[in-house]
Amino acid sequence: MKKVFTLILALAFGFGLKAQCPLTTAVDFTATDCHGTEIHLFDILDGGQAVLIDFFYTTCGPCQQATPKIAESYTIMGCNMHDVYYMEITPYDANAACQNWVNNYGIEYPTIGTTGGGAAIINQYQIGAFPTVILIMPDRSIVIQDLWPISNAQTIVNALGQHGVMPHDCNTPSYNPQVSITIDQVLETEVTATFTPNEDCASYGYMLATEAEIQESMGIAGLDLPEYLWTYGMPGSGVISNTFGDLTPNTEYNIYAVPADIDGNLGEVVIEPVTTTPGGGDDIMPDFTATDIEGNEIHLYDILDAGQAVLINFFLTGDPFSEQPMQDVVEAYRLYGCNTHDVFFMEISPNGHDDACQAWADQFGVQYPTISRDGGGNDIAQAIPVGYYPTIMLIRPDHTFANRDIYPPSLEQIVNAMNAEGYEQHECPTTGELVMSNDTVYIVNEGCYIVPGEITITNMNFEAIQILEYTSDEFTIQCHEGDDPYYGNDIAGLFIAPSDSLHVYVSAYGMEENGLYLGTMRLITSIGNYEITIVYEQTVGVEESHPNHCSLYPNPANDFVTLKSENLGMVRIFNVLGQKVDEFEANGSEFCINTTSYENGIYFVKTGEQTLRFVVKH
Repeated sequence: MKKVFTLILALAFGFGLKAQCPLTTAVDFTATDCHGTEIHLFDILDGGQAVLIDFFYTTCGPCQQATPKIAESYTIMGCNMHDVYYMEITPYDANAACQNWVNNYGIEYPTIGTTGGGAAIINQYQIGAFPTVILIMPDRSIVIQDLWPISNAQTIVNALGQHGVMPHDCNTPSYNPQVSITIDQVLETEVTATFTPNEDCASYGYMLATEAEIQESMGIAGLDLPEYLWTYGMPGSGVISNTFGDLTPNTEYNIYAVPADIDGNLGEVVIEPVTTTPGGGDDIMPDFTATDIEGNEIHLYDILDAGQAVLINFFLTGDPFSEQPMQDVVEAYRLYGCNTHDVFFMEISPNGHDDACQAWADQFGVQYPTISRDGGGNDIAQAIPVGYYPTIMLIRPDHTFANRDIYPPSLEQIVNAMNAEGYEQHECPTTGELVMSNDTVYIVNEGCYIVPGEITITNMNFEAIQILEYTSDEFTIQCHEGDDPYYGNDIAGLFIAPSDSLHVYVSAYGMEENGLYLGTMRLITSIGNYEITIVYEQTVGVEESHPNHCSLYPNPANDFVTLKSENLGMVRIFNVLGQKVDEFEANGSEFCINTTSYENGIYFVKTGEQTLRFVVKH
């Protein structure tokens, strides 16, 4: 037999099993190996290494036969220091079992067990048979979905070689020096840029020149670009911010940098184009189409042509000067109608990527569009061009500049600029909406204590909303906010500010017999009432009256969930509303349930008088 299938019974019920990973593109994960080291898949791939993953478990016979061959190939391929990075993942074994396995087979690469998140990763990659060995390339494509049979270590070496992954000596470390360039400021005759090397970059050479200048200089020196930059460029190490001066206005330049490792080996040249400002400029704002951090497409001229003026705040993430006026800009947004009247607000960053700009928007409570470098922010800033940060521009509906730079950037100056154009202040519309993270909470009474459910309530209104009261006809309930689910503040009387969220623990009491009960909690607020379903499970005395322990895994489930007990009998599946979803007659002590057709959410398995909860997450 080729492999051990973990769900033999599934065949009897017609459930399809995958003898290989069905994915063609990698899914990211962060896990911890049995030695406590954190493994982040995409960090490894982004560092330029391919990743080989051996999905196994310790009692699997074919896994035991394949592992010594995989471990031998690990040494041939360079011990995770060169083209490929090895790891192995088990869905069933905790750290102690994994450490025994590592010691028995001399495994030197990371082993991730259930303690470190192995079961969830197996579920993500839909692995149905063991061992399954896959190869992921740095571009995140899965080029080997199942390497089998593994006759010897050379089988693996040959398979990897077909994808350009070559053997290396374990004793020789491999470096990948890189340096990034960030444009900080562009003026008529000056450009400021920051150079940031990675950990493999010991030093670098950099310069600014036009394309014609660099080509002429390379020809005179008789050197190619990397050698020329290294020989004649300014030397750098660590993070450096440099201002290039004495430049020509309205001229296209390139900033060049070449990194070198500790042995002096040169890496790939980085080129960042930049155009100095013209020092006056046209009266017409250039058009642009960009994507904000929420994924919405922003077309400037569409907004202007619809009759609204546009105010744009150009800022740099991490810059204290850009942070200073943010409270005033956000206040002005609200004073002028929250983008629903005369003026449409947006902000653009040439240096911050989506994650940094999202953190910025969260920090300052920004509700208007934020366009990051990923969404085109740097291209827009250079096309205008913008020379200082922050720069707040006001553009009229006829595409002309009403104000190229509202300075100093303050609420008073913004209001003055609006008044000069005749734009009036307006009330923001009231959405009257609270958003619940989920409309159902699951609560367990385990006798000695209540395990509360959790819900997050977010205020999508433009005004603060007060929680007035919460009631239930079926249960006695308590709702607490804060980090402590038992002793936090009662939420009745609390206010939720605009765009803020309230994390709530919900506890219920009142049932005396074991079983599953449904009820409703009414949340009464200053803008209306909301209903939340409560699923309440009483489990007092279950273990005493039912010593034959019932278990199910994996949880959360994707394609299947396996139920185990000594005598299963009739198995019924219910959703959170108490509606029966499936019913089976199970013979024996193990039964596999196909969950591919189940919607994402909470479900309950009842067998005999026992009830277990599981989550489906596709």
